[in-house]
Amino acid sequence: MKTLYAFLMTALLVVTGTADANSEVIRDENPYALLERVANKTAERIGADRSKINEDLDYLRVIIREELMPYVDSTYAAKRVLGRNLKDTTEEQRRQFYAVFREYLVATYGRAFTQYDETKHQFQFEQARELGPEDRMVEVNTRLIEEDGRPPIRMDFKLRYDKDERLWKAYDLVVEGVSLLNSKAAEISSVIRSRGIDGTIELLDEKANEPIQPYSEEG
Repeated sequence: MKTLYAFLMTALLVVTGTADANSEVIRDENPYALLERVANKTAERIGADRSKINEDLDYLRVIIREELMPYVDSTYAAKRVLGRNLKDTTEEQRRQFYAVFREYLVATYGRAFTQYDETKHQFQFEQARELGPEDRMVEVNTRLIEEDGRPPIRMDFKLRYDKDERLWKAYDLVVEGVSLLNSKAAEISSVIRSRGIDGTIELLDEKANEPIQPYSEEG
């Protein structure tokens, strides 16, 4: 059975965009409808590019940057991950951290993509509801269904509305009560304590540039 880590990483793949290199991102879309719409489009993209993925796993970075990152609020997530450490950083250190954290996410999601099989995974989404003008953060309940009959995995996507971009973006995923954002915050906070912010930036940069390798429970 896959570990919770694998479920966390694989589930994140649904938060992807329908925009490709020649089209615009989807703005002012209801977040409930957006998740379902982009999940279906993402499965199509993965299936269409499966041969390229099999030939070179690093091609996953292309898919992630084109399909996923426009709909992930990496800067907001990075600030949440830094937490109280944010006030102890310089403007330049924050700029560097936000940039390297984004690429770290690309690499992390790339590793997750190696576990994703568009022919075996299916997502069930919470019914869309209308939002008021004051709604700027929502939590969308989703279930991951696998063809082998295992119990569904509960996933709660947290999104916030970027009023400047007029775009809903995901910043966290809670799987069976476990927040990916909180897990990363605890992990990076530990690294900052031992290596400092500059050492943490260097480490994340190293991890971001490692070749994409298949996820294994041992690794």
